[in-house]
Amino acid sequence: MTLQTVRSRRDRWSDWAVIALLVVALLLGWAVMAAARGQRATLADPDTGLTVEYPRDWLVQSGEGVAFRAVDSHSGAWPTAYEVRLSPIDASAPLTPALTMALNNASLTRGRQSTAYRLLEILPGDDVDGQPTMEATYALVAEAEDPLSQRLPAVMLGLDVALARDGQAAVFSLVAPEDSFADAERSFRAFVRSAEIAPPASLP
Repeated sequence: MTLQTVRSRRDRWSDWAVIALLVVALLLGWAVMAAARGQRATLADPDTGLTVEYPRDWLVQSGEGVAFRAVDSHSGAWPTAYEVRLSPIDASAPLTPALTMALNNASLTRGRQSTAYRLLEILPGDDVDGQPTMEATYALVAEAEDPLSQRLPAVMLGLDVALARDGQAAVFSLVAPEDSFADAERSFRAFVRSAEIAPPASLP
Protein backbone atom coordinates (compact mmCIF):
# COMPACT_ATOMS: atom_id res chain seq x y z
CA MET A 1 0.00 0.00 0.00
CA THR A 2 1.48 3.28 -1.05
CA LEU A 3 1.56 6.48 1.00
CA GLN A 4 -0.71 8.13 -1.54
CA THR A 5 -3.33 5.40 -1.04
CA VAL A 6 -3.26 5.83 2.75
CA ARG A 7 -3.67 9.59 2.39
CA SER A 8 -6.54 9.11 -0.04
CA ARG A 9 -8.37 6.89 2.44
CA ARG A 10 -7.76 9.36 5.25
CA ASP A 11 -9.10 12.17 3.09
CA ARG A 12 -12.24 10.19 2.35
CA TRP A 13 -12.79 9.47 6.06
CA SER A 14 -12.29 13.15 6.79
CA ASP A 15 -14.85 14.07 4.16
CA TRP A 16 -17.37 11.66 5.63
CA ALA A 17 -16.72 12.99 9.13
CA VAL A 18 -17.37 16.54 7.96
CA ILE A 19 -20.59 15.47 6.25
CA ALA A 20 -21.73 13.61 9.38
CA LEU A 21 -21.06 16.67 11.54
CA LEU A 22 -23.03 18.87 9.15
CA VAL A 23 -25.98 16.47 9.23
CA VAL A 24 -25.94 16.36 13.03
CA ALA A 25 -25.74 20.17 13.19
CA LEU A 26 -28.68 20.51 10.80
CA LEU A 27 -30.76 18.02 12.78
CA LEU A 28 -29.98 19.79 16.06
CA GLY A 29 -30.86 23.14 14.51
CA TRP A 30 -34.14 21.77 13.22
CA ALA A 31 -34.96 20.26 16.62
CA VAL A 32 -34.25 23.55 18.41
CA MET A 33 -36.38 25.47 15.92
CA ALA A 34 -39.23 22.95 16.21
CA ALA A 35 -39.09 23.12 20.00
CA ALA A 36 -39.15 26.91 19.93
CA ARG A 37 -42.12 26.95 17.56
CA GLY A 38 -43.99 24.52 19.82
CA GLN A 39 -43.72 26.79 22.87
CA ARG A 40 -46.59 28.97 24.01
CA ALA A 41 -46.74 32.45 25.47
CA THR A 42 -49.61 33.77 27.58
CA LEU A 43 -51.20 37.19 27.32
CA ALA A 44 -53.58 38.29 30.07
CA ASP A 45 -55.32 41.63 29.70
CA PRO A 46 -57.21 42.72 32.84
CA ASP A 47 -58.84 45.60 30.98
CA THR A 48 -60.71 43.21 28.67
CA GLY A 49 -60.68 40.09 30.85
CA LEU A 50 -59.07 38.12 27.99
CA THR A 51 -56.35 35.52 28.53
CA VAL A 52 -54.95 33.64 25.52
CA GLU A 53 -52.11 31.24 24.83
CA TYR A 54 -50.44 31.74 21.44
CA PRO A 55 -47.26 30.50 19.71
CA ARG A 56 -44.29 32.17 21.42
CA ASP A 57 -42.52 33.04 18.17
CA TRP A 58 -45.55 34.87 16.71
CA LEU A 59 -45.57 38.65 16.55
CA VAL A 60 -48.24 40.35 18.67
CA GLN A 61 -49.65 43.46 17.03
CA SER A 62 -52.14 46.14 17.96
CA GLY A 63 -55.19 46.68 15.78
CA GLU A 64 -58.24 48.88 15.72
CA GLY A 65 -61.22 47.19 17.30
CA VAL A 66 -59.33 44.01 18.28
CA ALA A 67 -58.50 42.84 21.80
CA PHE A 68 -55.72 40.59 20.51
CA ARG A 69 -53.86 40.06 17.24
CA ALA A 70 -50.85 37.89 16.48
CA VAL A 71 -49.23 36.89 13.17
CA ASP A 72 -46.94 34.04 12.22
CA SER A 73 -43.94 35.88 10.80
CA HIS A 74 -42.55 32.56 9.50
CA SER A 75 -45.55 31.78 7.27
CA GLY A 76 -44.48 33.73 4.21
CA ALA A 77 -45.46 36.92 2.43
CA TRP A 78 -49.11 36.51 3.43
CA PRO A 79 -48.93 35.43 7.08
CA THR A 80 -51.37 33.40 9.12
CA ALA A 81 -53.04 35.57 11.77
CA TYR A 82 -55.22 35.21 14.86
CA GLU A 83 -57.52 37.97 16.12
CA VAL A 84 -59.98 38.29 18.99
CA ARG A 85 -62.79 40.85 19.13
CA LEU A 86 -64.92 41.44 22.23
CA SER A 87 -68.28 43.19 22.45
CA PRO A 88 -70.91 43.43 25.21
CA ILE A 89 -74.14 41.49 24.83
CA ASP A 90 -77.34 41.17 26.82
CA ALA A 91 -76.87 38.04 28.91
CA SER A 92 -80.66 37.52 29.04
CA ALA A 93 -81.09 37.69 25.23
CA PRO A 94 -81.27 34.55 23.05
CA LEU A 95 -77.70 33.42 22.43
CA THR A 96 -77.79 32.39 18.76
CA PRO A 97 -78.99 35.77 17.43
CA ALA A 98 -76.47 37.60 19.64
CA LEU A 99 -73.55 35.50 18.37
CA THR A 100 -74.77 35.79 14.79
CA MET A 101 -74.87 39.56 15.16
CA ALA A 102 -71.30 39.56 16.47
CA LEU A 103 -70.19 37.51 13.45
CA ASN A 104 -72.01 39.83 11.06
CA ASN A 105 -70.39 42.88 12.65
CA ALA A 106 -66.94 41.32 12.26
CA SER A 107 -67.81 40.47 8.65
CA LEU A 108 -68.88 44.04 7.87
CA THR A 109 -65.65 45.41 9.31
CA ARG A 110 -63.56 42.94 7.37
CA GLY A 111 -65.46 43.64 4.16
CA ARG A 112 -64.59 47.34 4.40
CA GLN A 113 -60.92 46.55 4.95
CA SER A 114 -60.40 43.72 2.44
CA THR A 115 -60.36 43.13 -1.30
CA ALA A 116 -62.89 40.73 -2.86
CA TYR A 117 -64.20 39.70 0.54
CA ARG A 118 -66.87 37.00 0.47
CA LEU A 119 -68.77 35.64 3.46
CA LEU A 120 -69.38 31.96 2.70
CA GLU A 121 -71.67 30.73 5.50
CA ILE A 122 -72.67 31.08 9.13
CA LEU A 123 -73.41 27.87 10.99
CA PRO A 124 -73.65 26.51 14.54
CA GLY A 125 -70.18 25.40 15.64
CA ASP A 126 -68.82 22.81 18.03
CA ASP A 127 -69.36 23.45 21.73
CA VAL A 128 -66.44 24.96 23.64
CA ASP A 129 -66.35 24.05 27.34
CA GLY A 130 -69.93 22.87 27.01
CA GLN A 131 -71.11 26.21 25.63
CA PRO A 132 -72.60 26.67 22.13
CA THR A 133 -70.77 28.61 19.44
CA MET A 134 -71.51 30.04 16.01
CA GLU A 135 -69.02 29.95 13.15
CA ALA A 136 -68.53 31.93 9.95
CA THR A 137 -66.28 31.01 7.03
CA TYR A 138 -65.10 33.47 4.43
CA ALA A 139 -62.54 34.18 1.71
CA LEU A 140 -60.68 37.29 0.65
CA VAL A 141 -57.82 38.39 -1.58
CA ALA A 142 -54.64 39.68 0.07
CA GLU A 143 -52.81 42.39 -1.83
CA ALA A 144 -49.65 44.35 -1.12
CA GLU A 145 -50.28 47.87 0.13
CA ASP A 146 -47.48 49.15 -2.09
CA PRO A 147 -48.90 49.46 -5.66
CA LEU A 148 -45.37 48.96 -7.06
CA SER A 149 -44.88 45.66 -5.24
CA GLN A 150 -44.26 42.66 -7.48
CA ARG A 151 -45.89 40.19 -5.09
CA LEU A 152 -48.90 38.46 -6.59
CA PRO A 153 -52.21 38.67 -4.71
CA ALA A 154 -53.14 35.59 -2.70
CA VAL A 155 -56.42 33.90 -1.83
CA MET A 156 -56.86 33.76 1.95
CA LEU A 157 -59.45 31.71 3.82
CA GLY A 158 -60.90 32.68 7.17
CA LEU A 159 -62.81 31.21 10.08
CA ASP A 160 -64.59 33.12 12.85
CA VAL A 161 -65.73 31.37 16.03
CA ALA A 162 -68.14 33.32 18.24
CA LEU A 163 -68.93 32.40 21.84
CA ALA A 164 -70.37 34.15 24.89
CA ARG A 165 -68.76 34.60 28.29
CA ASP A 166 -69.76 36.83 31.22
CA GLY A 167 -71.88 39.24 29.21
CA GLN A 168 -69.43 39.47 26.32
CA ALA A 169 -69.41 38.03 22.82
CA ALA A 170 -65.94 36.94 21.76
CA VAL A 171 -65.15 36.46 18.07
CA PHE A 172 -61.97 34.49 17.47
CA SER A 173 -60.67 34.85 13.92
CA LEU A 174 -58.21 32.88 11.79
CA VAL A 175 -56.95 34.08 8.41
CA ALA A 176 -54.48 31.91 6.51
CA PRO A 177 -53.35 31.24 2.93
CA GLU A 178 -55.62 28.81 1.13
CA ASP A 179 -52.95 26.11 0.76
CA SER A 180 -52.11 26.03 4.48
CA PHE A 181 -55.53 26.73 5.95
CA ALA A 182 -56.37 23.14 6.96
CA ASP A 183 -53.23 22.80 9.10
CA ALA A 184 -53.70 26.28 10.55
CA GLU A 185 -57.30 25.51 11.51
CA ARG A 186 -56.31 22.65 13.80
CA SER A 187 -53.96 24.86 15.82
CA PHE A 188 -56.47 27.70 15.82
CA ARG A 189 -59.23 25.59 17.37
CA ALA A 190 -56.84 24.64 20.17
CA PHE A 191 -56.14 28.36 20.61
CA VAL A 192 -59.87 29.05 20.97
CA ARG A 193 -60.34 26.24 23.51
CA SER A 194 -57.45 27.50 25.63
CA ALA A 195 -58.76 31.08 25.91
CA GLU A 196 -60.31 32.43 29.10
CA ILE A 197 -62.68 35.38 29.28
CA ALA A 198 -63.45 37.05 32.60
CA PRO A 199 -65.41 40.21 33.34
CA PRO A 200 -63.27 43.24 32.41
CA ALA A 201 -61.54 45.04 35.26
CA SER A 202 -63.39 48.20 34.24
CA LEU A 203 -66.72 46.65 35.23
CA PRO A 204 -67.85 46.88 38.87
